Amino acid sequence: MAKTFNRLNPARVKRAKPGLHADGGGLYLQVTLGADGQLNKSWFFRFARDGRERRMGLGPQQPSRGLPAVSLAQARIAAEQARRLLQLRIDPIRRRDAEQAREKAEAEARTRGVVTFRRAFDTYFATKHQSLSNAKHKAQWQSTMQTYVFPIIGDKPVADVTASDIVAVLTPIWFEKPETAKRVLQRVEAVFKSAILHGHRKVASPCVGVREELGTRHHKVTNHRALPYVQFPDFLVRLRTGPSWPATRLAFEWLILTATRSGETRLARWAEIDEQAALWTISAERMKAKRPHSVPLSPRCLEILQALRPVYPHGPDDLMFPSMKAGAPLSDMTLTKVLRDMGLAKQATVHGMRSAFKVWCAEVARVRDEVSEAALAHVIPEKVRAAYLRTDFLEERKLLMAAWAKFCSERVLSDRVVPLRPSA
Repeated sequence: MAKTFNRLNPARVKRAKPGLHADGGGLYLQVTLGADGQLNKSWFFRFARDGRERRMGLGPQQPSRGLPAVSLAQARIAAEQARRLLQLRIDPIRRRDAEQAREKAEAEARTRGVVTFRRAFDTYFATKHQSLSNAKHKAQWQSTMQTYVFPIIGDKPVADVTASDIVAVLTPIWFEKPETAKRVLQRVEAVFKSAILHGHRKVASPCVGVREELGTRHHKVTNHRALPYVQFPDFLVRLRTGPSWPATRLAFEWLILTATRSGETRLARWAEIDEQAALWTISAERMKAKRPHSVPLSPRCLEILQALRPVYPHGPDDLMFPSMKAGAPLSDMTLTKVLRDMGLAKQATVHGMRSAFKVWCAEVARVRDEVSEAALAHVIPEKVRAAYLRTDFLEERKLLMAAWAKFCSERVLSDRVVPLRPSA
């Protein structure tokens, strides 16, 4: 099996020619030829976030424009830190930018003698952490502040924070993550009480009345529009013979047959595929739940792979479903446009294909709920149950995904020719 991490070594880095050189795990060395004929080498970390591919610069491999050189070992450490942030659902680029902004704001605040909310928290937590015997609880205090609070009010003077600011902090998670939101509010309120006691704030805590304000709002859950599963065979007939870009048609069919999310399919790379085992393994940083997910590949999925190989680049780091722009992934709107062109935009969404699969699992396949949830890469919500139920039901899912693909393709005409290359 090909090496997926630490592919480079200092000698290869030194001899690297113009182009991209993958070290694995999203870390790349980029080599370009400058106008002076010299090779410029720099590191970047590539990752997927909110269905988009992003690149985070990690610095030059050799001193450049006053910047210190970043060695291979240092670049690997930076990439690992970025991967850990992604596992916590934190955008490493935003975190880096926020840290730089924080350092600048703190320097300015110290010059003016201003106490920011972040400094008020540090003052409070210096004493509070001594009463927390559980290391996990100490970490949770820090992480909730870093994730939900500091990005919005961390650099604001603690004396100037208003109730509207607290509402802005809590609104995104008040209904989506009620327990987390409750703890965040309690911790923020404790910081303001401390700030008042230390004389850093003269008016009442801005948390007063926030719970009542947010509690009066009603959260309406809306389901993704979905085609009835009985229409999928006919849908695939139309999809395979439609006018869309070939990679788009195959990506949409792959998404349906694997019951994956849009970003998981659009950003799939050949390195994730094990054709011999008929398995597609998606890394944790590309999954919504930040856990690796293995997808059994049906015979039809293997056919799709064989159809892609002669037409598109298929190196380990190449996208399986490239867009018409070389090296760029398909956009989320590209798949939505397929539904719009087929006149189905008001009846279905791309994500709704997963909902139809779930219903089929219950009504046709009649598999246990745990198996279909594993196929959808859903996290078991009950903590105790999840702690004991650690299997991913892979063997059962192999049969399930094969049956799903057979159902979806049962009315697709075998003699229908589907050209991969777009017509001139």
